[in-house]
Parts: sequence; C-alpha cells; structure tokens
Amino acid sequence: MRVLLSLLVFVSLTGCAATQEIFVQQPSAHNIAAEKVPTAGAVSVDITPPPGMPMGGYSVMANRGQGFRTRIKARVVYINDGKGQSVALVQTDLTAASLLLQHEVAARVAEKTGLKPGDIAITASHSHSAPVNFFDNDFYNKHMSSGQWLEPDFLEFAASRISAGIIQAYESRRPAKIATGKKDIYGYNRNRSLDSYVLNNDVQGVELDDPQAKFEAVNPSLYMVRVDVRDDDGKYKPLGAFSSFSVHATALSVPVEVYNADLFAYAQKDLEWKIRDRYKTSWPVVHALSTGTQGDMAPALEEHGDNYFSHFDVDWKAAKKLGQGIGGEAISLFEALGSELSSDIQLASAARELNIREHTKAGDVEICHDAAVGNTVAAGAYERRTPWLSAIPFFHGGNVMARRWWFFKDGCQGNKRHLGFSFLQPLLEPKDSFPNTVMFQLLRINDMVILPLPFETTTESGRRISTAVSDAFTAVGQGVKYVWVASNANGYFGYTTTPEEYSRQNYEGGHTLYGQYTTPYLAAQLGTLAQDFLQDGRVQELTPEWRYELKVNHFLPEAVVSNGKREWLQLPHEVSAEEPNEESYVAVQWQDIGPDQIAFDQRLVRVEHKVGDQWQQLIINGEPVHDDGYDIEVRYLDDSDNGMAEYESRWYNPVAGGEYRFVIEARDNQPRMTSASFTYGSGSAGVALAQ
Repeated sequence: MRVLLSLLVFVSLTGCAATQEIFVQQPSAHNIAAEKVPTAGAVSVDITPPPGMPMGGYSVMANRGQGFRTRIKARVVYINDGKGQSVALVQTDLTAASLLLQHEVAARVAEKTGLKPGDIAITASHSHSAPVNFFDNDFYNKHMSSGQWLEPDFLEFAASRISAGIIQAYESRRPAKIATGKKDIYGYNRNRSLDSYVLNNDVQGVELDDPQAKFEAVNPSLYMVRVDVRDDDGKYKPLGAFSSFSVHATALSVPVEVYNADLFAYAQKDLEWKIRDRYKTSWPVVHALSTGTQGDMAPALEEHGDNYFSHFDVDWKAAKKLGQGIGGEAISLFEALGSELSSDIQLASAARELNIREHTKAGDVEICHDAAVGNTVAAGAYERRTPWLSAIPFFHGGNVMARRWWFFKDGCQGNKRHLGFSFLQPLLEPKDSFPNTVMFQLLRINDMVILPLPFETTTESGRRISTAVSDAFTAVGQGVKYVWVASNANGYFGYTTTPEEYSRQNYEGGHTLYGQYTTPYLAAQLGTLAQDFLQDGRVQELTPEWRYELKVNHFLPEAVVSNGKREWLQLPHEVSAEEPNEESYVAVQWQDIGPDQIAFDQRLVRVEHKVGDQWQQLIINGEPVHDDGYDIEVRYLDDSDNGMAEYESRWYNPVAGGEYRFVIEARDNQPRMTSASFTYGSGSAGVALAQ
C-alpha cells in the first residue's frame, strides 16, 4: 500500500470539504442460545460498485474504476460451536478494511444473529484495484487514492451488503464439521525489502547477494479453516474455507482501469468452482482467501527492480498464472484436511478497542503519541516507485539521506525524516486526521488463533506478534497449533515493522506511523489480551461510543432517468494482442440504462455457445465464461442521450472453434439482449460473424 504525500499533494489536497458526523449505535448484548450441534453457513456477496469510485493502493496515481474484471466480493464464513459461541469471518476483496465499516456491520447483525462486535472480523485481500474512501479517518480517505474524503454512499452499500451476507450465512446454517491446517508453499511470494529483513536480530544466514534469498525470506504459510456441512441426504459435503496467504495483491499495476481482485480472484474461484464440481454440492462453495503478513511480501513475478517506468505494464497473464498456482495449493490443502474434519468445535473471541494515542504504553513498551509520515513514503515501495520523486535520494527508501543520522533520532520516531519536515507536517496534516483506534482481537477456532490487525505487517513482525500470543496460551497449558496475523483487518494504519527493520527507513519503515516500537507495542497488547482472555474468559471491551466526524465527497454516478432503449452500437469484433503481456479479446458495445442503474453487483454479461440447435452457457475447463469469472470485462464508456449510457464488454482469451454470442441480462424493464453470433479462429484470423 502506497500513500503518496509529496509537498504538492500536501498543498493541493487540503481544500474545504463538507463534514458529516456519523454515529453508530453500539449493539446491545444478545446471547446465542446453545444449539444441539455445531452449525455453519457461508455465502459470497457482491460489493462491486458502479463506475467512478477511486481505487486504492497507488494513491494519486490510481485510476477511478470504469468497470470491472473479476468482481469485488465479500465472502462470509459463519460458524457456531453449538455451545453458545459463534464467529463471522468476513473476507473482502478490498484494499483494506475499515473500523467504521466493522462497526456498521456489527450494529446491523447483532439482534438477528447474537454476534458481538468482537465475534466479527472483516479482513481484506489488499487488492490495489478495489474501491476505497470508506475509512474511519480523514488521513486515508484523503491519501489512499486519487479521490478525497469519505464516500458515504459506498460505505452504506458495503455495510448493507456485508450485513446481509452475515445474516444470510446465519440463516442458511447447517450441521457442520471443520478442520484447521497449514501448508508451506514457496515460489509465490518474495521479500521486497530484504535489506531491512536481514537487520533483524533473530535472522541468520541470509545473504543479500544470494538471488534465492528473497524467495526464502518469506512467510510461506497458507492457513485454512475448512468447513463442511450436512446435505439433505445426511452426508457432509464441502461448504467452503477461510484461508490466508501472505502476498501483496499487486500483480496488476498502476494503469489498471477496472475494479478487480488481482491474483486472489483466481485462487478463490478455482477452489470454489472445482470443489463444487468435484463434490456435486447443492450450494455454492465459498473460498474466503485473505492476506496475512504481507507487508514486505511481493508477488513472485518477474522482477523489474527500481525502474519506476516498468510498473506501467499490466500483465493479466502473469497475475492469473500466479493466482492459479496459489489456488492449486489451496485445493491440495483443502483435500488433505478432509480426513481431519470434526464436529467437535471450540470457538472463542476476545476484543479490546483502544485509542492508541491515549494508551501509548503496553507493559514496558511505549509508542509515539502522534503519528508521523516518513520521507520514504513519497517515493513508494520497491518496484512500485513514484515517478520522479524516487529519483531524489532524500525520498528513496534505504538511502542514507532519507533517514536521520545525528540529531533527533533517539525518540519514538527514531531516525525517520518527517515528510514536509517535523515542524511543518502537523500544520499540513493535522494529527487528529490520522487513524487512532485499534480493535485488538483474537478469534480461536479449535487449535487455531487468528489475530486480525489493521496494519500491513511484515513477515518478522508477524512472527513476533504471533509468538507473544502463542506464549500466553502455552503459559497456562493451553497450547495452540497455529497462530497467525490477518493484516489490513478491521481498519487501516499503514505498516508495522520491527525496530531493526524500521532503522533502515525503507518504504515500510517510513509508513510505520506510530514509530519504531509499533510492533513490540502490538505484540504486548495482544499478549495481554490473550492473558486476560485466558484468565477471565470472553473479553469484549469497546470504546465508550462509536462516533466519527469525517469530511465527505461523492464519486458514484448521480441518479438519472433513462428514457431510451437498449441497442447494439458495435458488433462482435476482435482486438488482437500486440505485446507479450497483453491478451486478445472479442468486444461488443451497446447502449443501456445509466451507470447508477446498471447494477454492476448483479450478473450482466455472459457468453453462450451453440450446441446443436440450442444455445448454452459456455464453460471452459470447468470455468463459466460470464462476468463473475476471470475473462469477461464490463466497462462504462460514456453517457448517451435520454439518460442512457454506452458500455463495452470484452471476452479475453477467447477459444477457437464453435459459434458464440454475447448475452446482456435484462435490466430495469429493459429486455435481455443477444448479440449477433460469431465464430473465433476456426482456420481464419479473428472474428467472423455467423451467417
């Protein structure tokens, strides 16, 4: 995650904006009645917004979403242990979660489900091509994207969809069995900040000049909770999984113009489709794959070094190959856990909300009272550098000029050079604009403990935080097998590095807002939470009230009345790939209702093929070719007359042979449309319209 805070941005993004006060009513306690058997439910809900939302991750260089390819989803896995405890594990394809979003969801589902706020974790896969501007603080609503301030309509949209998903999962629950496990997989991530990693006191034998070191100095752990439920015939079949793998979702780079879930989409969908087909389930299988300690974990793609121009190539092929590789590993782990499924389920949760500006001490560790952004944040991370600024040594991560050496380097912010200077930064970026409230949370699922944290956690930081919690369990004779951190969960605070990594002042250290002792502080707070939970039972300590005062803006399209009719604007035609990293596609264009009405969160486009004299949904290698898959893109082009708009759909990687057609589903009293039929390839170049 990059936040570009050049002096120009400091000056230009500080204009006036409307302010909205948001008050979320904390839910009353609702006890869950003990059920005779453990149960579970899982659903996938679509949170793909209309065009126009700023996409997060590349800051002011990011585009606004013009459409989508691989939808933005929220996947919910609900588990009840049958003894009065339940949890809702929510994975989203968002850049990060939001504490405001978590509060909104918790308030809406409590009465129906009995879930307490600490029972709900909202995690993220950290796609850099997902909508943002729904955070609980002005700082990241201002700097994470090319837009400014909270979009309240998207917040409401996401909160209502996720809440509905949790309630649907709760209502569809069935008797359940679960299994937990881990598989170490290599070759899918690499350490992008190796020169910081080797500074850690407990890291030995890593040589910077070893070309394999970056692939070994990683978090290789793929964690999984597999969930099976009982079908109507009495047999247990797969329902889904909640999983985690530590890798940045940056396989796709800055120029991307459409919302997408990056490499995670392929790993999620492969398991969902293949497991459902293999076991013939009567329900959709759900793979809620989120990110772990990915703070210094880049995708193991071809390395482009620090040439900032290199990240202007968008390589969907490479993203798909890597994502499907992870998906194959996930399927393997899922199958291996089949023999370990058990209806003996033990669940627990603990949560403590703290304003860390007011609670700066944890044991003998103290963090800064005020957040500060380092110079190196402006230049961006390795391989995703900011043009021009990264060429200036004063901003370039790891450069001796980018960190303090003599004066003012012994305080909580250590040797961080403050962007815009320490005396000027608070004037341009008020300290109250930064995030300040953390939900420290642990969720126990049998022998696994999940630690959702609103930080991009580096590999070694994650190990130290997990060890603090594991040690607390071991100290009372309740050893657990797996303890892991889910980054970017329930909010967003930038990064957390170890003190040793911080001293290098690479991008990750510059973006550790609350100083060099952030990781020891987080480890101490979570260790204390674990101790209190083990001593006193459930811990649910919330801040006195959930009240936010945020600057707001609007990016979603305005409502208009569409008085025209659907019609085709362009027949199916081929656009051939010109570069090795590009994909050929077949495209059609049509006129339709306006972008506020088109409902991108509902199935819109599919490709059919002719079998005999019947048209059927096209399925290739078990993968349906429609806009809830890999290769169908839908994008808004421009407004038209009478409140209508122009759209284009692209079918990437079309297969040769057969007769095909595009189908546009009905919308808002507009009938379904079918395109002219066409063939692709079949011995001739390109698309030929069928006679």
